[in-house]
Amino acid sequence: MPYELTVVNPSGNSIRVPLDHDPFSMGRHSENHLILRDSRVSRKHALIHQRGAQLWVEDLESLHGVRVNEVKVEHERRLAIGDVIDFGLEDGYRLIIVEKSEAEIRRLMGRLPGAADVGTGTDLSKLRALTEVARSLEHALSTADVLGTVIEAALTITGCERGFLLLDRDKRLIVELGRDQSGRTLDGTHLQVPLDLIQRALRERKELLSFQFDPLSDFSGRFNDSLQGLDLRSVLCVPLLSLRGAVGTETMAATMDDTVGLIYMDSRLIEVSNQQGNRELLQTLALEASTILENARLLEQERKRHKLEQDLALARTIQSNLLPRHLPREGFLEAVGSSIPTYQVGGDFYDVLKRPDGGWLSVVADVSGKGVGAALLASLLQGVVMETAASGADLEVWLPRLNRFLLERAAGEKYATIFACTLSPTGEFRFANAGHSRPFVLHAAGHAGPTLDALDQDGFPVGLLEAATYQINCIQLLPGDTVVLFSDGVEEAKRGPKDFFGRERIAAAIVKNARLSLQGLHDGLRAALAEFVGDAEPHDDATLLLLRYGA
Repeated sequence: MPYELTVVNPSGNSIRVPLDHDPFSMGRHSENHLILRDSRVSRKHALIHQRGAQLWVEDLESLHGVRVNEVKVEHERRLAIGDVIDFGLEDGYRLIIVEKSEAEIRRLMGRLPGAADVGTGTDLSKLRALTEVARSLEHALSTADVLGTVIEAALTITGCERGFLLLDRDKRLIVELGRDQSGRTLDGTHLQVPLDLIQRALRERKELLSFQFDPLSDFSGRFNDSLQGLDLRSVLCVPLLSLRGAVGTETMAATMDDTVGLIYMDSRLIEVSNQQGNRELLQTLALEASTILENARLLEQERKRHKLEQDLALARTIQSNLLPRHLPREGFLEAVGSSIPTYQVGGDFYDVLKRPDGGWLSVVADVSGKGVGAALLASLLQGVVMETAASGADLEVWLPRLNRFLLERAAGEKYATIFACTLSPTGEFRFANAGHSRPFVLHAAGHAGPTLDALDQDGFPVGLLEAATYQINCIQLLPGDTVVLFSDGVEEAKRGPKDFFGRERIAAAIVKNARLSLQGLHDGLRAALAEFVGDAEPHDDATLLLLRYGA
């Protein structure tokens, strides 16, 4: 038995949502089948399961719980037609369980004038036409099938011979589909009335929801010569309203120009009656067609969004796979790193690479911007860094080369901040900062405890200025000293408009966890960042790389 939900939002507006997934998830997160735009609703709030012909609702340990008919659900509860689900909030969403076919047919029957008194053959045929529309809405596999059924119902109601669905594409009407009284498909060649004439009549109509015109009247003007052989006795047109952004709220167009097309019908044999009853039925069908077109547009948008999300997920996977799988943990260097991306693909990367002279090259970089472009450029720069490490080039040689390389390929539209350093077996630590967040050096704990210094050197990002130069500094690390590198996604993480994690909190977290292992220090920094941010959405990738020297 097919079911659907009548979803009533906190403002009192309602929409119909089919239960077309099993289980059917509900909550605040965008991945749910029903997204509830209420910050008080949990991200994953509840599920509806279909077990045979039965429906069950399950509470996913949500904050405010789930109620059915105002009774709190303990884990799960069986549902029946007419049950009302809410999410533990007096002024929140309400969901009503209805049988889909019954809901559609009753809704259309309710709009039929004198439906309770149907008795003539004509009324019965109109009722059957509307019932067929309801059945098509429930079972049709394509938008074209449903729209074709709407056209056929319109022909039944009016007695016209032919009907066409005309849609506005870039301010010009095109024939989307057509049907005759026998249900045969018609294409654009069967519509001999010039589309320019129909468009002009649509634009100059006096009523919002219907209009009639005579193609052979003086109104047609310059079209008369091409219309003499048509011998049309009746032409009837029903505008399709633009419901963009108004599903579940206001279903009327704001102006006469606010239309997406029209249903055109004509007859060569009879004078079509546009009596009040027929007009209301046609307007009902037009609203159905308008809703179908809007739903098709939204579905296409959703498909594009889903495809984009798939592409972004693939890009995130590729980017994640480019990060080093193994970092040195023995000899004179121990390294621990991580990069937590935002929802969007970002441009952070880090790497630790062996040099031919026995030392190590370490890099943390952040390409400007977000998205696939930033990720691709980050991957390209990472390849350059890997080649540089293999060649053994010094920092003062390859950083200017990297700057020119990025300028040539990004033409100044993209740049990257980089902190690059080399560490030798003797503890010599050489580094250059190209506009990146300034790292800290944690000196091994002595009698007075651990001490913390900042490497305050700064410079121009690579790819920004052709004349940029990069200063190379050198310090001596002692056994147990740790260099803490991070991207601005850590330093600028925020939980409010002006409340940033900042360098002082980073320094405090380093000192607090200074006596732990390198992995423990890393995890302590991550925990401090996560506790500060809470449920706030991250706005940038957050990358950490910790390097500990040991003789």
